[in-house]
Amino acid sequence: MPGLDKSIVASIDPQIALARVIRDVRSDFILAPHYNAIFLKAGPELWERTSELLRSGKYQPELALTISVLKPGGFTRPGSILHPVDRIVYQALADLLCDTLEAQLDRTRTFSHVVVPAAGAGHMFRSEHESWNELQDRLGELAGLGGYFVKCDVANYFERIPQHHLINLMTASGCPPEIIHLLEEMFLAFQERDSFGIVQGLYPSDLFGNFYLSDFDAYCEIHDIASARFVDDMYLHFPTRSDAQRGLMQMAAQLRRDGLNLNESKSGIHSAERLIREETQLDRLFSDVVRELETERVGPETEVEWAYGFAAEWELEPEDEAGHEEQIATAAAERLYSSINDFPRQADHIERFALPLLRANGSEVAVPRSLEGVVTRPHLVGLYMAYLSRFFLTSSDVARKLEAILCSDQLIADYQRMYVFAGLMSAPSLAKDTVNRALKILTNRGMTQEVRALAAILAARHGTAQQRRAVRLAYEDEPSPYVRAAILYSARHFTEAERRTCLKAWGGHSMVNALIAQTLRGI
Repeated sequence: MPGLDKSIVASIDPQIALARVIRDVRSDFILAPHYNAIFLKAGPELWERTSELLRSGKYQPELALTISVLKPGGFTRPGSILHPVDRIVYQALADLLCDTLEAQLDRTRTFSHVVVPAAGAGHMFRSEHESWNELQDRLGELAGLGGYFVKCDVANYFERIPQHHLINLMTASGCPPEIIHLLEEMFLAFQERDSFGIVQGLYPSDLFGNFYLSDFDAYCEIHDIASARFVDDMYLHFPTRSDAQRGLMQMAAQLRRDGLNLNESKSGIHSAERLIREETQLDRLFSDVVRELETERVGPETEVEWAYGFAAEWELEPEDEAGHEEQIATAAAERLYSSINDFPRQADHIERFALPLLRANGSEVAVPRSLEGVVTRPHLVGLYMAYLSRFFLTSSDVARKLEAILCSDQLIADYQRMYVFAGLMSAPSLAKDTVNRALKILTNRGMTQEVRALAAILAARHGTAQQRRAVRLAYEDEPSPYVRAAILYSARHFTEAERRTCLKAWGGHSMVNALIAQTLRGI
């Protein structure tokens, strides 16, 4: 395995990498509280072990953890996270490369994932809402010229990025060969030696995926084509329809040469008037709400992040949270939510934007639709559960209804079960039958390890003494190191004597277990 020169390892700032990972896990596709605890409470030890592996050339990246993420219409796509050592290395390498890659981007053409200076809050990119607004402003300028747009979306973009092309492009941009060599090996390992695709949903992948299409931006510049892009959502402007038709054919051919294909259902030719009307109608609605909330929010220290397609921050275990709920004006958020009836085709976007605001306000107006949506709109289950968990302390009925859903046959995918388990973590108590359901899932090898890990933690958190014992006994027969690490982490809910026994017995079984054991000592 390639290592890294001591000078390169020394140039890494582990505090920045850790801060960005801790920020990034909030939008992970897979909820892994036992991994998150390592980043939060054993970060220095994680980096000490990781840096030694890098310096010695013993670092071996592992296959990414992947679950089928539900999409609208019943389709799925892979969603992944990395094991702790891989994640900190991936982020650290991205931190070393981000300035070089950012310098290669034409910011008059691409508006997504603008790298910002490292800060204590862990942000890697400028606010998505701000970047999206800049894209809309540019589209407005081009639409003012009349003519036609070619609007394109790349099919399964992150799954189809050719790793070799990406590596070559980074090398040509002046990235250090030793870092690129290691990064190439990581790409292959994460994808089980498949040379296509990079894991989606992590800060470094956002950086690399946005950079890969800089080659296409250059193509547009060379051929004097006005363009604007937000990751793989691309807009090309032409004076006439015939020019646009030729441009669409040329664009499809150019992307094929780069190993990519257009999503035909989301790509096509639009008049400038039509495109700007469709693109900005909902954004104007959001902007009106943002302006009102900005003027009504309480207190000068209150800060709410606005984002296009806002992703709710997840709280798996409330006692670990250092902050508090932001209190912001309620009326504007409720008006936005009620507009679902006026914009039914935009319901997903409205809910992604409004539900985090309603959660912060403690507004219950969306509870009925969200409960129903856990079953009928499973692609938004994470959003619904993050919102609904806010009301477990004030309305026991919400938790009881979710328990009934979990114990029924209404959930079609492990992705749903994972989020329902995560949401119910914060319930004051659960019925014995609900915990028994979790125990059955824990020992069901037909379920994915990602959902079985959460079942273990939920059962330990809410179970009786006998049910917690069943979690402990499951460790010895469990084949998955990921689930075994979760069972060890669940010892935080055992008695002190039981926890000491688990730490002594299991803490040395792997590096991850050792790091989890460190997070549990002193509880």
